[in-house]
Amino acid sequence: MNTLPIRVAVFLFCIFAACPTGAFSAGPETIRHKVVAGDTIRGLILKANCISSMSDYSRVREAFAGLNPGLSHSELLKPGTEVPVPVLFRNKGCLDFREQRVVRVDFESRGAMEKVLVYLDGPVLPDVFTLRQTQPVRVVCDFDGVLPEAGLQRDVDVQGRMIRRIRLGHEDKPFKRARVVLDVDDAVAGRIEQEFFEQTSLFVLTVHEIAKN
Repeated sequence: MNTLPIRVAVFLFCIFAACPTGAFSAGPETIRHKVVAGDTIRGLILKANCISSMSDYSRVREAFAGLNPGLSHSELLKPGTEVPVPVLFRNKGCLDFREQRVVRVDFESRGAMEKVLVYLDGPVLPDVFTLRQTQPVRVVCDFDGVLPEAGLQRDVDVQGRMIRRIRLGHEDKPFKRARVVLDVDDAVAGRIEQEFFEQTSLFVLTVHEIAKN
């Protein structure tokens, strides 16, 4: 891959330890939105901002996370509640964000790191979160406004050292969403990196092995 990656909102984050908070010293301009059924975080951001690149989207998504620390993904939006939506970009020549597709999902093992590569037919950054109460621990990537291509393999037993299994699913209601779920061995998995290669619409999730003392 020879394209420069656009880093997503939280490029390095902790899945098995607490991460520092308080990244925002000055709040952005915001609007208040009353949530209705079918709303997504991606949809709210695109409605309030004129996004012209995934780096733009990444900045607004990070600001949204700072304003709404308990809302890591769209399922947590509760109809009837109000949420602040940051407004960072206006009148810049907005991208046309149509419904996208997941066209391929690959797995790569590279020694002390393992990668999941999600190929899309357009620019979409997922919301990434962990389900620590499950065994094995699961890392979830939600691609709002996205559906998988027909015929993609939905359950792959990759048997990596850190990533054991990859599943691909989707929902049509209350909103369209593709979900990629990684079963992860938390005894050896450490930090996670996220990258988005905008020119090729490739999202890469890298799991690093816990450093040995």
